[in-house]
Amino acid sequence: MKLARRTHRAKQAERRSSVGIAPKYVLHPLDPWVMCGPDTTVTELWKVREGRAKEARFHLVYFDRYGWYCEHGRGCKAVAEVRRAVRAMSANAARPKTKRSGKAATRKRR
Repeated sequence: MKLARRTHRAKQAERRSSVGIAPKYVLHPLDPWVMCGPDTTVTELWKVREGRAKEARFHLVYFDRYGWYCEHGRGCKAVAEVRRAVRAMSANAARPKTKRSGKAATRKRR
């Protein structure tokens, strides 16, 4: 019985130590038309690898007409990570120039 307690305590300590380490996310964009079919309403599809010390967890994050979701739920941290990456990509994208001024058009944020 004591041996079982030690291993259980060791497992608990290992879990606590890996919780303190911040996960690293690796994002891979996928083609929703190929993965989900031509009749899909999904416009963005991402495969996310969430890695910690020795464990890895995979997520499928998608955007359709209802919003951003993960296979693990809407509140999954991978959804926030993908939204942050998409926002950064769109902020760095070249903006079309207007005809009058020749400057890049900017949108007002609310």
